[in-house]
Amino acid sequence: MEINSVKLNNFRNYAAGEINFLPGVNFIVGQNAQGKTNLLESIYLVSVGKSPKNSKDKQIIKFGEERARVEIVFNTLAGRKNISIILDKQNKKFIKINNLNILKLTELVGNLSVVYFSPDELKLVKEVPEDRRNFLDISISQFDKVYLYNLIKYNKILKQRNTILKGNFSYNSKVEQLSLFTPQLISTAADIILTRLKFVEKLTPIAKDIHTQITQTETLDISYSYTLPNTSETSNLKQLVVDDLTKQFASILDKEIELGYTCLGPHRDDLIFKINNLDCRQFCSQGQQRTVALVLKLSLMEVIKKEIKEYPILLLDDVLSELDDSRQNRLLNFCTNYQTLITCTALPQTDINYNKISISNGKIV
Repeated sequence: MEINSVKLNNFRNYAAGEINFLPGVNFIVGQNAQGKTNLLESIYLVSVGKSPKNSKDKQIIKFGEERARVEIVFNTLAGRKNISIILDKQNKKFIKINNLNILKLTELVGNLSVVYFSPDELKLVKEVPEDRRNFLDISISQFDKVYLYNLIKYNKILKQRNTILKGNFSYNSKVEQLSLFTPQLISTAADIILTRLKFVEKLTPIAKDIHTQITQTETLDISYSYTLPNTSETSNLKQLVVDDLTKQFASILDKEIELGYTCLGPHRDDLIFKINNLDCRQFCSQGQQRTVALVLKLSLMEVIKKEIKEYPILLLDDVLSELDDSRQNRLLNFCTNYQTLITCTALPQTDINYNKISISNGKIV
């Protein structure tokens, strides 16, 4: 998968412009606050339908304008595609794929696959479990539509269940209503958990190998917080998870009614990272944590490649400034395997072939 061109109109600080990319490594060079990150943001927006900064759509529109537009032309194994997104001040979003209107974001996700890394990605390792769940959800959804639909379904049931738990009903009424929604929640939760476990199983050996190549001395381990019940039965894993969750929900029913929210499920699960058997959140330096986050993204490139038979686009925002020369060189050698867009304030010392794009105040110079 390779991007040919990106056209921007009234997007952040870009009034109008077209940027062309080549296969392999593309350095996007410029001083701070010139629009380098905005360019990567536009590509991520076209991939998943929202900003990596969690900005509202109207905040993306250039100041004083009514609409912003992004159009990307790219090549896939299935042929050339183009996607355009128009945002307006009324928070309306118009999306076209190959000039055909689409109505749901679920139809957008998976067309242009990207893996995005920025300095903020440190939170993936360091901060709250929600950040790691978001990593799982966005990553898997890019190649598994069933997972995306299950996630949407789960969140709807979860919302209904929480409404009952915090509602002004009698205890018996809550128990009766929950008996309808909890089995639905558990069934969908089991599908999500099993897909996440399978994803982590694929990701972990790749991440361990890449992490060792980059650090030379450290060993990385990754695990998911839910553990399958001990059993020799492997023919119906979903039923095992359903039975296990059913028991757990039954044991905390009174607690949930007292607290007023659902205490168990995929929306509470987490990823655990360890370096040399030490918990990364508690015992690792910020540099080690940043390396783990970067390794996760490089590993994700390989997992997606195995699933869709081609590499996604790698977007690296200001990552080189955080790495020493040796780790920079090892990272750049990985990046030659696929199309990579890297923002930086100055070109690094490297022997790899690359394309250079200079940006100043939202313009190609």
